[in-house]
Amino acid sequence: MKNLRYLPLVVILIIIVYSLGFKIYEQVMTWHPVSIQYIQFKSDDSLIVGKDKSDRLGDSVEFVARVVAPPRVSPANNDFRTLLRGTTSWTCYLQDTANGLFGGITVRQGGRNPQTGLDLVDTGAIIKVRGIVQEFPATGFLNPLTQVDHDTTSGYTISVLQASGTRPVPKLVNITDFNIGDYPNGGYINYVTGEKYENMYVEFRNVYIAPGVSNRHPWSIVDDNGNKLYFRDFSNFYSTQPSGDTLRPWTNPAAGTFVNYIRGVIISANNTDAIFGTQLPYSIVPIYPSDLSLGNAPPQISTVTRNPGVPTPSDSVQVNCSVSDPAMILSITEVRLFWKINGSVFQSKVMPLTAGTIYAAKIPPTALGNLIEYFIKATDNNNASKFYPADTLKSKLFYKVFANDSLSVQDVQWCPNNGGYSGFNGAFVRGIEGIVTADTSDIHAFSFAGMGGTQSSPRRVIIQNATGPWSGIWIYNNATDILHRGDRVRVKGTVEETNGMTRINVATASDITLISTGNTLPVVQNLTTLQLANNKLDGDTTIEKWESVFVRFNTSFWISCINAGTYSSCTSHQPLIDTSFRRNYGEILVRDNSNIDARIELQDGGHTYTNNWDGVITGKTLLTQNDSISFAQGILYYSFGNYKIVPRKNTDFGTVTPVGVKNNNEIVTSYSLSQNYPNPFNPVTNIKFALPVNGTVKVIIYNILGKEEVTLLDRIVSAGSYTASWNAKNFASGVYFYRIIVNGNDGSSFIETKRMVLIK
Repeated sequence: MKNLRYLPLVVILIIIVYSLGFKIYEQVMTWHPVSIQYIQFKSDDSLIVGKDKSDRLGDSVEFVARVVAPPRVSPANNDFRTLLRGTTSWTCYLQDTANGLFGGITVRQGGRNPQTGLDLVDTGAIIKVRGIVQEFPATGFLNPLTQVDHDTTSGYTISVLQASGTRPVPKLVNITDFNIGDYPNGGYINYVTGEKYENMYVEFRNVYIAPGVSNRHPWSIVDDNGNKLYFRDFSNFYSTQPSGDTLRPWTNPAAGTFVNYIRGVIISANNTDAIFGTQLPYSIVPIYPSDLSLGNAPPQISTVTRNPGVPTPSDSVQVNCSVSDPAMILSITEVRLFWKINGSVFQSKVMPLTAGTIYAAKIPPTALGNLIEYFIKATDNNNASKFYPADTLKSKLFYKVFANDSLSVQDVQWCPNNGGYSGFNGAFVRGIEGIVTADTSDIHAFSFAGMGGTQSSPRRVIIQNATGPWSGIWIYNNATDILHRGDRVRVKGTVEETNGMTRINVATASDITLISTGNTLPVVQNLTTLQLANNKLDGDTTIEKWESVFVRFNTSFWISCINAGTYSSCTSHQPLIDTSFRRNYGEILVRDNSNIDARIELQDGGHTYTNNWDGVITGKTLLTQNDSISFAQGILYYSFGNYKIVPRKNTDFGTVTPVGVKNNNEIVTSYSLSQNYPNPFNPVTNIKFALPVNGTVKVIIYNILGKEEVTLLDRIVSAGSYTASWNAKNFASGVYFYRIIVNGNDGSSFIETKRMVLIK
């Protein structure tokens, strides 16, 4: 009986344990209502190194989405044939109903039983789904496919909110949004933009069929620049095997075939044949027959030349080109030359075949100073056409009429359109005069072989004849090595275009006339990061006009990315050495008060500033993210998809102020200022703050009397969470206050003050 007195307690404990266990079970089985974006979103910092796995891996989720491709062809029309490959499972492609980025997902039911209704939904239906977030393959690969394992354990069936509808409008994209070049044959995967379209319905236009690499990727598509994206055999409308599963007789298209458009869902490539190593490129899965429209390959136009290179008023200007059919089964029916004078209406004439594949025609003589713009159109007997240049809306070939071939820098560099090419490309010119603003000690040649591969760049001598647009040009070849900054020279040579840069190839020392030495350089052109914005495309006249010009960011700016990859991506927020997964090309992104990124390249110059691209920091000044620089100047260069300033010597940098502000890479929804840590401190403490929108931020330290002691931060800051460090080694013990003042770009504001204690 003595032990009975504990019975009530035991009963209570049993009830608590049972209740707790029930709660735990209930929690495990809770399906969290989320959006597809909640599952798919990844920051650029993660994507640049191939970390695209969902942050919600393993979560139990429930979401509403539109069906892009159902498991069966069309249950609503009693067509129950399997649409997406797989004999023992069901696969369904879904998309956010608002058609937003990061809005696609694959839903997979591993077995065809039990019946959940997933295989009975139709294209365009809006459904509610439950499942577990997964990655496929689960381990061992970069760029696996994010998918949801559809719930079959709780008796759940698909909730159909709208039984019928249409697929979303496909997102119009380019191959370079996914893969740059020919991966894995020298190209690379563009995770930063590609991942935003994973599992989404997209469309490519005006591309070509190219060979594939395996039975699961029997063909690919390429653009005019050789960028490649693989087709993936996953819809039974586009499959040749196994024959019992195919939905129609299908033959893969021949290489060289022109593709008017191809639509489909973006997923990662299949690696069954171990072709892609541990990095899986993006691939496209067209679903229905209407997702692919083929044409024949249009004619190819190449080797376009003009004679004379610098026309005068008396010259009939002959334009030659080579035209051929890539498939060699069609005939060229017409090649036509179009030209206009000073923006007037285009005239045209047929270009007769003169020899082999060469076609030629002449533009009549015209007056001194006239601008002639021209292009070529070739058509085959299947009415397929090709233009040269390929995009005549963006650019046309052109020239101005001069009295002779003695030109200025501006004459050679000026371009009236966004093509970025000189009107005298390939022509021999003379009389080009200017002052050397950078010699080979300023911009030297280098070659660096590291873990990420080999990087190299040529030495450059730059001359400039004035201050203003189109006033600088690169003069190239060994003969220019004798020149020094401040030399005034006159040169002759051949105009060349190389990797987006115009230069004059000076063949011999006799082609250079040294006029004088020790001249004052042209006044530097003060520009903003907005004017030299990192996102501007090659040829954009708003920035192309400053190519090879001596330019300067004349107001204080800060480093927004210490390691900038190609195009607009940020490789890391830390100054890390170049590797195959975290490329460092010695380039940084910077911002002034315009809050727009521009690019500075640190590799080529003869200075000692570095972002650790080669791992050598001894004897150098290591720059870090958020450092402020009072000014920087150099020569504007273009390479690998970006315009960039190349500083020459240490004097091209102003004062560098390490700010000690770290980006925590967190998504925040409200303003906050945290208590400093440690507190009390000696002598360093950290101050964390967050802002939900971009804004101008001040972080100020005051003493106990309210006197301002230190301004830790005073500039535009992007939305996010940050930690600022204060080293108080030169301050006395005592009570201090720190205040944050924010003026958000959306009109919001935030001010807060906190107390801290320094003890020495």
